[in-house]
Amino acid sequence: MYGLDQTADVYTPDGTDGSFTVLAKSGLACRLAYVQNAPAGVGGEREAIGSNRRLLWEEDYTMPDNAQVAVDGERWNVLAGSFGKPRGPSGGVEYRRCEVTRALS
Repeated sequence: MYGLDQTADVYTPDGTDGSFTVLAKSGLACRLAYVQNAPAGVGGEREAIGSNRRLLWEEDYTMPDNAQVAVDGERWNVLAGSFGKPRGPSGGVEYRRCEVTRALS
């Protein structure tokens, strides 16, 4: 899919302490996109827009349900249950997507 102009490293939790340090996939072609379903408000509404994004990635990779991704030096938590596989005119999966939220430092 065109437009996947960023790369992500995907991390899963360490079995001993739960920290996202286990590298599951490196160099995943992706795009971290802003999500805005309604006009931006002020204050807290704008802040929420900045901390919530949609991650799009290559169709052949299955993202773990419990994962964290690093894109451009910033970490994002994958929201379980938000996964999608948009299909093209031929019925084949074009790309995959999920919602992510900025990870706290």
